[in-house]
Amino acid sequence: MRKKLLAAAVMGAVGAAAGICTAGAADAAYVLDEVVVIGNRDEERDVLPGNFVYTKSQTSFLAGKDTMDVPFSQMHFTEKSMDTFTGPDKPMDALLANSPSVRQSGSILHGDFFFRGFRTNGTNFYVNNVPGVFTQFNTPLYPIESLELISGPNVGIYGTGVQYETTNPGGIVSVKSKVAPDKGVFDYTQTISGRGLFGEYLDWGQRFGDKKEWGVRIMTENLNGRTSVKGTKINGQGIFANIDRTTERSKDNLFIGYRNMDIQRGLRWFILSSDVNKLPAVPSGKNDYGFDGMIKATHGWLAVYNHDQKFNDHWDGFFNFGMQRNDLDKNVMANGGSGYTLHNDGTLDVKAKPGSTPQEYYYWQVGTTAHYNTGAVKHDITLSYNQAWRNRKSAYNNGPLLKIGTGDLYTGIHQTLAAPTKFDTRWNNKTRVKSYSLVDYMTYNKWDIILGIHKHEAESRVYKWKNDNTLNYIERIKTDDTSPTYGIIYRPNSHMSVYASHSENFDAGSGVNTTFENFGDILPPLKTKQNEIGVKYKRNNLLYTLAYYDIKQDNLISVYKDGYVKPFQSKDGQARHKGLEFSINGRLADKWNILGGFSHMSAKQEKTTKGALDGIRVNGTSEWTAVLGLEYNPNEAWSILGRAIYTGKTPVMNEKIWAPGYTIFDLGVTHKTHFGKIPAELSLMVNNVFDKDYWQVSRGNQVYLSLPRTFSFTAKLHF
Repeated sequence: MRKKLLAAAVMGAVGAAAGICTAGAADAAYVLDEVVVIGNRDEERDVLPGNFVYTKSQTSFLAGKDTMDVPFSQMHFTEKSMDTFTGPDKPMDALLANSPSVRQSGSILHGDFFFRGFRTNGTNFYVNNVPGVFTQFNTPLYPIESLELISGPNVGIYGTGVQYETTNPGGIVSVKSKVAPDKGVFDYTQTISGRGLFGEYLDWGQRFGDKKEWGVRIMTENLNGRTSVKGTKINGQGIFANIDRTTERSKDNLFIGYRNMDIQRGLRWFILSSDVNKLPAVPSGKNDYGFDGMIKATHGWLAVYNHDQKFNDHWDGFFNFGMQRNDLDKNVMANGGSGYTLHNDGTLDVKAKPGSTPQEYYYWQVGTTAHYNTGAVKHDITLSYNQAWRNRKSAYNNGPLLKIGTGDLYTGIHQTLAAPTKFDTRWNNKTRVKSYSLVDYMTYNKWDIILGIHKHEAESRVYKWKNDNTLNYIERIKTDDTSPTYGIIYRPNSHMSVYASHSENFDAGSGVNTTFENFGDILPPLKTKQNEIGVKYKRNNLLYTLAYYDIKQDNLISVYKDGYVKPFQSKDGQARHKGLEFSINGRLADKWNILGGFSHMSAKQEKTTKGALDGIRVNGTSEWTAVLGLEYNPNEAWSILGRAIYTGKTPVMNEKIWAPGYTIFDLGVTHKTHFGKIPAELSLMVNNVFDKDYWQVSRGNQVYLSLPRTFSFTAKLHF
């Protein structure tokens, strides 16, 4: 019933918006020499030629600053980038891989990716400056207008949220919701991809009021069909709205949405057995590894509110609020929510167990920015305070792992028993974070200096159950810590900036369990610290960035002492990621646009238990990665795009095994035309053109199977 009601709401919104906007369609676009020209909010911002990347930041106290004035590696993708590289059956990292800081490791089920060698996912995104309101599962990008990556740990830039599954030491991902443009928008899009995955999207926006101070934008999704992986089906509906009001001294923005998403089968995740000494030959990416009853079904809603107030020429204030409710109604997967155990000969342990992780999340932040001069030095001083809560349940009464059949990589799954589905949920943990941040961005002639300090306190309550119905006790852990942020930028001329910066990230501390002699101790948060130096050069329609970084991350290790039976747990372990990154974006020559770059990274474990793994490369980190995209515009109506992504060999199981390197190619074409007086864009995209099969390393002993060649056709009408 819920799906039917949501589908009805989506189609109702389509019909209502059509009635409102058809009369004004002539104002939305005009025809010039038979080439359609469409009003675009990108034109109101600074954007590099090619329209793939913005040249200004949208992130926290850096918002509005030119990329040349940001002392970190940064890439800010436009809506065109998202339309070009993402789709309903593509993992989110299909877009993010355009940054040399990112390595792909996701699937249609999980939005995981590697950011400077650290695994992260959609729960660590910031939506309109609010963290934690997206989920790890199939992050929606159709209501999003822009996405910015700032590489490296950077807790000092934002308020602190409560993370789930992973933290974000590799960097920040900041997205902005679509806002109604001055000229209005009414786009209707249909997509078809894979083996018959049909999608339709409505995007309607209009401004109201004497000065157009009010804006309303509605975005909907209706998705159903089969992906390029055999047996995988998707059924999804969503509706999002953005309402904003802008006056001379204030701005309010409310972003709300609801989404239902069911994915049947689709598993690509394999856990290597401890006896594996080589990766089995990679099978076809088209293969189906689902069993009857395998499903991930989730629904949830979110709300984000932002208020900015200008008190006078010297003082601004801001307030941010966010909340999310998400229910993973069905999670019937291998091994209780992960992947199959994989053996040397390619055989699989086909075991299943249902699970669920319903959760709720809340966040608020208040702050002020002062604009003052001390002599010739200009100061922008931002002070903020925030709190965040995440309350999560988990499954119980769901039985043991049940063997439901046999299988292997090459013939698939041979099911003999029905998959179990029964479960209940109860509280697993509740975490609350309070944080304070103070940042001074100083400008003097050709110099910019950033000085900041961040402190946060985290309190977690972990529910320890005696049995299915009796709570034994609640373990309470309270920790706090402080970290600095500082940077310096020098601009010798209008085309170049040279920078150096230090930034850090930390989450919450942890309690020591009974496995260790120091059981009951509270360990402080694990920190990730980065030093980065770089140079940015922007001239002749091209932006170049070259950066070197050195990241040290604390890890938990066991310390053995004479006279004690058990080891002590310590946070003195360390991994170190050092790398060189280069990126290029903009217009290469007349009619040619370019985006891409490369990364060379040395990521090794330096301090491990008894030194056993010292010098071993960190699992999932490739020494070399690269991306190169070229767009050719023979005229204003046509765009031809090609992209190549290279990933070098990658270690798994602490260098016991190496996944071979691979290169994949994408090819696309877009044609701007019109049907009668209605402007349109027709696009065809082919991902993995040569149907390359390969392994992607996910975590310590886990790999993903690649996606096969996928065709996607999109028709967008601009009413």
